[in-house]
Amino acid sequence: MRMRDWLVRWQEFAGWMPAMLAVALTAWVVLGGVSDRDDLMRWLIELPVKTLYAAAVSGIAYLVWRRWSYRMSTDEQAAYWRALLAGEPGAVVIYLGNLGFYLCVFAALLVYFSR
Repeated sequence: MRMRDWLVRWQEFAGWMPAMLAVALTAWVVLGGVSDRDDLMRWLIELPVKTLYAAAVSGIAYLVWRRWSYRMSTDEQAAYWRALLAGEPGAVVIYLGNLGFYLCVFAALLVYFSR
């Protein structure tokens, strides 16, 4: 049971990243590695691969954000949004911190998949 708990807690790194790496390698072999030219045709052949990379990056970034974010109750969420829309500094800092975290995860995964 301890191994299962560990895998559930760290599923982004133990399961999703290796799975996305396998999908990326398969996509590169099937689509991206078929052309060795540097022209429009190569770009068009690799476009589906790059689209899959972007989809994988967005999905994994969302999963990481959802996994590591604090789960608010409905009342907490309503109070948070009221405070945010009122411009209270604490709520704005939390919002910008959450946005910064999500964008950093997205950028890191984009770099990872673009190599």
